[in-house]
Amino acid sequence: MSLEPQAAHDRLYTRQFFQVFVAVILFMTGVALQFHFGQYFEYLGHDIDTLGMVVGISLAGNLAIRLHIGRWIDTLGCRTTWIAGTAVVVVAAGSMQFIQSLTLIIIFRTAWNMAVAMVMTTVAVFAAGVAPPHRRAEGLGTMGLAGFLGMIIGPTLGDYIFSGNNEIIMPYRIFFSATALCSLGAGLIVLSMPSLKNCGGSAAQADSDAPPRTRESTLDILVRYWPGTILLVGVVFSMIFSLQQMFLERMADANGFANIKVFFLTYGPTAIVLRIIFRRVPERLGRTRTLVGGLTIMAGGVLCLVGIESEMQLILPGFLMGAGHCFIFPSMVDLGAERLPPQHRGMGTSIILGAGDLGLLLSYMLLSQVIERFGFERGLTLLSGIVLATAAVFAISRRNAILNRSPRGEAKPQI
Repeated sequence: MSLEPQAAHDRLYTRQFFQVFVAVILFMTGVALQFHFGQYFEYLGHDIDTLGMVVGISLAGNLAIRLHIGRWIDTLGCRTTWIAGTAVVVVAAGSMQFIQSLTLIIIFRTAWNMAVAMVMTTVAVFAAGVAPPHRRAEGLGTMGLAGFLGMIIGPTLGDYIFSGNNEIIMPYRIFFSATALCSLGAGLIVLSMPSLKNCGGSAAQADSDAPPRTRESTLDILVRYWPGTILLVGVVFSMIFSLQQMFLERMADANGFANIKVFFLTYGPTAIVLRIIFRRVPERLGRTRTLVGGLTIMAGGVLCLVGIESEMQLILPGFLMGAGHCFIFPSMVDLGAERLPPQHRGMGTSIILGAGDLGLLLSYMLLSQVIERFGFERGLTLLSGIVLATAAVFAISRRNAILNRSPRGEAKPQI
């Protein structure tokens, strides 16, 4: 018996995969550059509360558009959706440098955020679609490496741009132009790939004899294939992620030290290296077990932030949270998308990422209030407890997958 068909079916790392990999590095470099957006806001004379309002409105915009993104991917394909998102990012980033009106900044920033959501959802659908069914989590995890690389390059490039005189407009012109150019470069790579129209070819259909698309409404589809407790995981995972984005620097300052660079220098490389080493763990151990383990590790990392008094004490939580991220994200997205049949896989991916938007919004509205009223230690302890409770709820809801001796027994998703 020839093994060639099976080998072809198991192939993940193709030329197409690595073209998209490079495009994601470029795109995420532009996205991560915008971590410095607050500096432009300060240059225009706005305060932190106003910046928070803009962030909140942008997140609400993402929630409003998430289900539509999934529909667009399912009907128009990955290539068209990505290019449309790129066009919006380029226009928004290119325009914001010439705008001082707060209303227009909110409009363009919200449009930029929505377009980034379009592209990143497309990337996740492609990474899952191009992979053989039992290696989807690996495909998502490996593509996530490109995102990590972009998130390392972007802020470093931003630091270089703002290393001089920031009292003049020129650094901000370069800043926004660099974001637009990175996104444009990624879009040109995608534009040169006609095969990307179907989100990675036929591999996405290998796990199911998918019926033709119907005219069901988005709500009908969502009710019929409700993803279940994996949405709770998506919400909580983003609450943890918001800790690094919104609260970590403030916590360090409150504890008497200002520099948090060592956390990210530990977190990023840990997630990258472990994702390479353990890229096939979801396939061999099972995605549910991998996800529950990742949540437990992440809860430990959050708890280790309690009571730190120096920058070097950030190494252990950075390592644990990087490891948790490595194990959580690919399995979370794959299990969420799997609840919907292949012809609606774009919508499934968009729903689980939309749960993440909700998590960020909850962090901004609720976790920030807990920290303001009761302090960082109680806020971090509460968040760690929420993560552990989520791991327990998810494990109980998928107990059959955990107890099944064969990881491939997860092929039938459970609520």
